Amino acid sequence: MKPARPKSLRYWLRQASQTLLLIFAVMWLFDWWRAPVLPADADQTLHTADGRALNPAELSRQEPVVLYFWGSWCGICRHTSPAIEQLRQDGVRVLSIATASGSEADIAGYLKQHGWQFPAVADPQGRLAAAWQIKAFPTIVILRHGKIRHSTSGISSYYGLKARLAWAAW
Repeated sequence: MKPARPKSLRYWLRQASQTLLLIFAVMWLFDWWRAPVLPADADQTLHTADGRALNPAELSRQEPVVLYFWGSWCGICRHTSPAIEQLRQDGVRVLSIATASGSEADIAGYLKQHGWQFPAVADPQGRLAAAWQIKAFPTIVILRHGKIRHSTSGISSYYGLKARLAWAAW
């Protein structure tokens, strides 16, 4: 009986390619299934915890806007929020919706505690999240010209979000 030959590099590259393709297909299916829906009243002005009045649909007419649905209670949000903050620091327009996370003062304190400065709208009863049909937290929606161009839910990286923003800018 001959000893088994070690697997070739070509074999391992094919296995890695198939695995990556499967991972991307599953991620795409989850994003498709969890995709939010643009509510009829999406062109409304929202008031942030720090007193600013922002209209995401209007802001997205000039450039893509990141809508970030999150909660202070969400463990995965704690891993995604630094990427959102980095996008904000890079000049990307970000508006976050803090769902079931307390009062505006609670949200402002939470953001300050973590060193995040992205604008946050208080959604204590989850009405905004329900209007957008958010199914998982965090959910990130990229608006362009008042329409949803991309969305994803769960943990997201800075570079993954930058790629989605570049795609939305087309």
